[in-house]
Amino acid sequence: MKLAQLRRECVDKLAKEEVERPFYVADIFLTRALGVPKALLVTKYDEEIPPQLCEGIFAQVARRIAREPLSYILGEAEFYGRPFCVGPGCLIPRPETELLVEALLKLVPAAGRFADWCTGSGCIGITMALERPGLSGIGVDCSAAALRYAEENIKRHGVADRFILLQNSEPELSGLPDSSLDFIAANPPYIPAAEMAGLMTDVRDYEPHEALDGGADGVELYQKLFAAFPRILKDGGFLGVETAGDEQCVLLNKMAPDCFVPADKVYDYGGKLRHLIWQKRGA
Repeated sequence: MKLAQLRRECVDKLAKEEVERPFYVADIFLTRALGVPKALLVTKYDEEIPPQLCEGIFAQVARRIAREPLSYILGEAEFYGRPFCVGPGCLIPRPETELLVEALLKLVPAAGRFADWCTGSGCIGITMALERPGLSGIGVDCSAAALRYAEENIKRHGVADRFILLQNSEPELSGLPDSSLDFIAANPPYIPAAEMAGLMTDVRDYEPHEALDGGADGVELYQKLFAAFPRILKDGGFLGVETAGDEQCVLLNKMAPDCFVPADKVYDYGGKLRHLIWQKRGA
């Protein structure tokens, strides 16, 4: 089968099942399989593609038609301009989370120690370490599956000497010393349980619920974080978190310990209040 026909059939299959951006998805599969830059695909349209390779590409198309996330099919997702390994059991990094990294980089010291709580793929913590060579940190998550991907990403980006991992489901039992962290970034599960059924199929049926479901009001884990973080965060240190939006932010500001003073708030690309940052006030 010639490449032009293969591409056309892939696009037709995707479009028929109303998969978003069928041309983009088809071209991603083709460029990966053929090792050809997207800009050069058109120059290869008359080339014959081996049947086995066609079958593999059609298999990827079928997975996407079943609404398996594109990042899982490809085995990686981009975050802050870098590739991160992801797969089943690991939350896929979102573009809006990059905004939390940007906001923290403006506030935190050039050197120091931090934690990336609910680290998942490790994208936040690894990015902070790469952007600030003077920082060292620890990625914390309750999921062994997610931490396996984080470990791969640590090796991939060469930060094993400055970013380590800890499996923990109870923040107060993390074992981190008092006043040991200059800042904490956290992207906990924050979707209210009642809203889980209404998520996109890609997310609801494939991504780990433990990284999404935040309980009745979406703040179940926040309660544990707020109980533990004042002890391990230095005076003057920062806590930056991702949230479900404006209403939840109101609740979180009410829940936050008295020693946490609002320092910044960040809106996402859709105008929703997505991130809150507090600074710990000294005694």
